[in-house]
Amino acid sequence: MRTAFFSLLLLLSVALQLSLAQKRYTPRYSYLDGYSLTATTGIPYILGELHGIQTFPTIYHLSLEKGFSPKLSGRLTVMSGTAHSQNNTEYRAFARNNYWGVSIAPVINLTTLLAREKEYRLKCYMSVGIGLLRFHTDVYDRNNQLLRTTSNGTSRHTPIFQQFGPGSGKPGIYYTREVFIPITFSCDYRLLPRLYLNGALGINWISTDKFDGTTPYNLSDPYFVEGPNSYSNTANDGWLYVGIGLKYKFIAQRFIHQRGI
Repeated sequence: MRTAFFSLLLLLSVALQLSLAQKRYTPRYSYLDGYSLTATTGIPYILGELHGIQTFPTIYHLSLEKGFSPKLSGRLTVMSGTAHSQNNTEYRAFARNNYWGVSIAPVINLTTLLAREKEYRLKCYMSVGIGLLRFHTDVYDRNNQLLRTTSNGTSRHTPIFQQFGPGSGKPGIYYTREVFIPITFSCDYRLLPRLYLNGALGINWISTDKFDGTTPYNLSDPYFVEGPNSYSNTANDGWLYVGIGLKYKFIAQRFIHQRGI
């Protein structure tokens, strides 16, 4: 009887130690852990009536990302850059654009979603978000003479989430305000435990036809700025970009696989 009693105490003691060890060493979810900061630079390609690349313009992204699970994270991105289109033979003009914006997006970790193992040096991600863009575009002819601009002494903002319509706000803006949808595919390659090489390919769809400062109306009138009401009811603009940079993860090593970052 005494032997059985001591055996039971021994089993309880071992079980208690194993339980404490599991609590001590099992990674736990923490909202204070699991952030990353990514800085990238790239080249934008205008999608519009005036499209292409000239003089290799640059765009800069700075992204703060918070991991919520192994498959999902959230991203806040601030961007700034310039875009120059090629000299278009149809419109006999080219565009110079400078812009900045901010966007938010949920991010899916494709590697964790599709693969069973977690120890991959290369991880890939997909995101679709929404952002607010401010830009100024000037359009020049082949002799480098100004033809038209998106923002002058009389222009106003296009209403949010509308392609065209009566302008809003005070006249005389320099940076027009537009909504855009960023769609991004990116990959990280681990260089160090928390430092990664980041490559990204993105397409950004803008809610108006302003980004290149040109609409089909300019085929008949190269100085014409606005279509019906405010600007144009024609097809939307956007831009592609390819970027490369570095990502640093602010995360404890024991949590590294619990996050989507």
